[in-house]
Amino acid sequence: MIALVLSSRPLQAKEYLPETASIRDAIPEKVDAMNVSTYELMLERLRLREYEPKIVLVVTSDMSESAYKWIPEVMGCLSKSDQTLFIIPKSEKDQYHLQVVIGELVQGSNWKGEVRLLGFNLTYQEIADQLSGYGQSDEEIQGITSEENENDEIDELTVLLGATEKAKGRDGYVIALTGPGSAGATTFALYHFPYLAQLNPEKEFLLVDLNEDKKDLVVATNSENYRLDYFITAFQKKKLENTILKYNSPYKSIPNLKVINAVQDQHKWTPNEIVMFLQKVRSEFDVIVFDVGQLRTSSNSQIRLLREADKVSVFVRPDSFSLNRTLSFKNILDKLPSELIITHFDSAYVSKSEIEKYIGLPVMGVVPYERGLIPKQGSTDIMEPSKAIVKDFVSYNWGVELTVAVKKKRLFFK
Repeated sequence: MIALVLSSRPLQAKEYLPETASIRDAIPEKVDAMNVSTYELMLERLRLREYEPKIVLVVTSDMSESAYKWIPEVMGCLSKSDQTLFIIPKSEKDQYHLQVVIGELVQGSNWKGEVRLLGFNLTYQEIADQLSGYGQSDEEIQGITSEENENDEIDELTVLLGATEKAKGRDGYVIALTGPGSAGATTFALYHFPYLAQLNPEKEFLLVDLNEDKKDLVVATNSENYRLDYFITAFQKKKLENTILKYNSPYKSIPNLKVINAVQDQHKWTPNEIVMFLQKVRSEFDVIVFDVGQLRTSSNSQIRLLREADKVSVFVRPDSFSLNRTLSFKNILDKLPSELIITHFDSAYVSKSEIEKYIGLPVMGVVPYERGLIPKQGSTDIMEPSKAIVKDFVSYNWGVELTVAVKKKRLFFK
């Protein structure tokens, strides 16, 4: 397999590429990199047809032409279905511009080129990791029928209001974490789900940061560069099912816990895209947890996700602002599989039954007030819950069969 790299630094061309690049269901092939230093030389190499590279990698810091010009020109030189153009933006602004350009090319024409946008601040190894697993299935290579294309054109309102049949496979259980700001949903996710993943090594867990404008979860797990919007072209072309998404495994001791960055300051997800993503990850993971941030009635994609979730966990603090903010969304929460989780809980000041009566939603459990929630310096990157917190973790009923506690060297199942 030969790759063509546009970079003004020839000695670095091979550093961008993996030693092998695999196509799904095929034996990985050795990558041979050829470097070109100018855009004109790249087009000349592609048009000569001396060889047909399966990877074309463009470093846009060495590109002066408009993306509206060079992307169609390069893709016009790629005649085979297993050839892919990868683009490395030079900055965050350039990355956003390229997303817009690619989106317009896909939506505004019959353009069939395969193009993938990478991050602007990735290391050589991270780029190589993303290139190493790309590929298409035989079904994707052969194309889909016009009838299937018509079926994919789902009306946005229908997607928002209707129900989606779960994908076959692992039949993943979807949990959505929401609530007023600073109620502790993200902190809870960082404590609880690594804990569950350690106890359930046979199950696959996925954490999705879907906040509107914050990325606390992905920052805490060093997952910022594992962005779902790298695959926006697959969403737009309705080809997500056979696309290999890239997830981060933040903890070496918990390989069955993955994280992906879908924070919405980078791309505002539509209900259509939420449904496509859910169909894919339900078939790949046993438990999928979305940190969706504050509940927003103006966000159709968030409402769509909450309707699709098997469990909506609403985090509240026992203070007037948090409780009244939650109560203001009662008409929406009543229509969802909602249960409360009370954080910073201290039974000396308030009882679970009092909060349950005030909000009118069942209390799933509590997280006790703890002074030592912040890990000490020098500790591991995994946020280990205290014994008091674990004791309350045992009482949660997620609705999915999981090992939920280890006590006196015996396993307790829920």
